[in-house]
Formats: sequence, structure tokens, C-alpha cells
Amino acid sequence: MAERLLFLGLMAGGLAWGNDTVALAAALALLLREAAPPPLVQLALRHSVDLGILFLVLGLLLPVATGSIPVGQLFGRLLSSRLGWVSLLIGVASTRLASDGYRLMKDRPEALLGLVAGSLAGVALLRGIPAGPLVAAGLVAWLARLLR
Repeated sequence: MAERLLFLGLMAGGLAWGNDTVALAAALALLLREAAPPPLVQLALRHSVDLGILFLVLGLLLPVATGSIPVGQLFGRLLSSRLGWVSLLIGVASTRLASDGYRLMKDRPEALLGLVAGSLAGVALLRGIPAGPLVAAGLVAWLARLLR
């Protein structure tokens, strides 16, 4: 019963605060929990994070694939600008943070609810976009190590 209320609360919060992604994810999780056969739930459990990352990277690559961003210009601009170099370094660092965040969420699931609630609050109060829960969890893991 508590899980059902949590998902319904996440759905309501997501809709109320303009975070359709959280609302839809909560609805799908509730649907899987209530109606899906156990093998499908286990399949989703094993592969959902990887599929989410796949779709995120796909979304980033599609402008290049469609020609909206010409690939010939990308490498020259990347290597010839400070912004290009900074983005390259931050990209490397964020993958490390995401890896730490993934481990944190597996080992310390209590962080997950805080990250989702923080995401909802960030959308509602700061007009943010909830695109980086793994990196956010990585920041939590990094800060937790600092505060020990």
C-alpha cells in the first residue's frame, strides 16, 4: 500500500509541478508493479537504466544524424575553443559522477527518493529540467565521501 501511495504521490507531484517525465515514470512503475507478469518486471528492472541512457545519448546524437549540426564543424570548434575543451573535460567528469551515482543508488536506495523529490522541487521552483539523476547521485556520493 505504501508503494502505491508513493507512486501516486510522484505522479501527482510530477503533473502539478510540470515534470511529466517523473509523472510518466511513476505511472509506468505502478503499472508494472500492479499488472505486469514478474518476468517483465525483472526485465525492466535489469535494463531500464541502460535504456534510459541509450535514449538520452540518442537524443544528443540525432541533431548530428539529421544534419541539423554539421559534423565537419564540430571537431574544429571543439578543439579551437575554451568552451569546447571545458565541455570535453566536464563530459569526462560527469561520466565518472554518473558511475558513482549508479553505484550509490544501488547500494543506498534511500538517496533515490531524495533525488526524485529534489528533481520535482527543482522543476517547480527553479524551472529546471530533470535530466541528470545519475550525475546528481554522483554528486551526492562525492559529497558523502567528503563529509565522512
